[in-house]
Amino acid sequence: MASTTDFTKSLLSPFSHGNASLNSQRGCRLTWPNQHKPRICRRSLRVNGLFGGGKKDNTEDGQSKFSNFSSMTSSKRRSLSLPFELVEEILYKVPVESLVRFKTVCKQWYALFNDKRFIYKHLDLSQERFVRLDVDDQSIQVFNPETNARLPLPFPDELHIQKLSKTIHCDGFLLSVCTERGSPLKIKGLAVWNPILSGVTWIKPSNSCKLFDIYGFGYDNVSRVNYKILRIYTSKVPEIEIYEFKSKLWRSVDATTLKCDALWDSLSMNGNMYWLAQKKMDNSEIEFFIQSFDFSTETFKPISCVPEGTKCHRGYQRGVLLSGLGGDRLTLFHQVRHLKMEVWVTSKLTDGVISWTKYFNISPDPSISQSTFLGRISPKYFIHKTNKIMLLCEESDRKEKNFYTNVYKIREGRIEKQVEMTVSYRLCDYRCNNVYVPSLVPVPCLKELGSRKPKKEV
Repeated sequence: MASTTDFTKSLLSPFSHGNASLNSQRGCRLTWPNQHKPRICRRSLRVNGLFGGGKKDNTEDGQSKFSNFSSMTSSKRRSLSLPFELVEEILYKVPVESLVRFKTVCKQWYALFNDKRFIYKHLDLSQERFVRLDVDDQSIQVFNPETNARLPLPFPDELHIQKLSKTIHCDGFLLSVCTERGSPLKIKGLAVWNPILSGVTWIKPSNSCKLFDIYGFGYDNVSRVNYKILRIYTSKVPEIEIYEFKSKLWRSVDATTLKCDALWDSLSMNGNMYWLAQKKMDNSEIEFFIQSFDFSTETFKPISCVPEGTKCHRGYQRGVLLSGLGGDRLTLFHQVRHLKMEVWVTSKLTDGVISWTKYFNISPDPSISQSTFLGRISPKYFIHKTNKIMLLCEESDRKEKNFYTNVYKIREGRIEKQVEMTVSYRLCDYRCNNVYVPSLVPVPCLKELGSRKPKKEV
């Protein structure tokens, strides 16, 4: 006959072999109606001698045995609970799209997922992905190159009739410059939205806005939630304006610190903006460099010249790409015609003097390199934690007149085609690709603009 201790162990381990054997022999089935309070099967207890060897025992001694057993199982169950600090550390490693579904697990998790401390720490620990917007098909795809998983997301209703002409990523938000479909030269507004949470905030354009304005998106390092939008119009007399979410107003900014003729290939990193830039020197030569804007001091600053030999003037701008690394370094991807690809990395931006180091170079297969930068959409890339280059690019097939959106994994001496995301058969399609980090950061000013409040926890 099995002892009480052995039976208790088997009851607390319902998937163990010993317990399954006992159930099959006695024809008894243990049931678990909920996660909080297991139901004690009295027939099994009688079989194991807790109530007098198979007969119901209503004596004081029998009731005492059952009370002691219940106390043991309750104590053991409590000891199996994880400390919430450990649960929180586990949740930091869970993807955002899963956390959104977990909000209704319990009130404690719901409160945690709305805590700014948790939200921003989870964001800082998250890995980059790619996001692809197809305005004509009203589709959004988030691609995780680590798992090759594609996450389709619903296109916000507020953007269905818009045309997104420019998009910048910051903290899981996308800043999109929207024009009217029937009037592509007229800017309707700026949309700030989170594809994961589906919230959209509309920003009224500045009264001075122009179609070819350049935009930036970042935040004040004193208060990370103080997001700002930068508008730049480069001309002989440049126009600089900032929209601050706290004040909900546009205001002019001193333009004397901006000393360049053109900006392109924008990057928002750690709250600040970076661009590839050029300016004409006194000897009529053109200098290419990295231009930055600090949202805390609201000033422009040239960071560094591009590596020597890098051809990145605007006629070659799709052959040079700018990205970030670790939040404190910049990287430059350079394709030299169809002969080779090279990647450069800066020293830390907090260093007094910024220098470039060649990360690696590679001579790719001609069948890949010839079409990499021929698409109408500028490629995007980032350096993965495995030190591999993840490159998303649009490639064209001139014979079939198709466009393909592909993701490549590039490492020293080798290029691998990871996945073919989409095929488009229409030359007039509007698509937009970005490096993207999903987040739980709520869209700023969403409540003030009358958007729907989140559903209450059931």
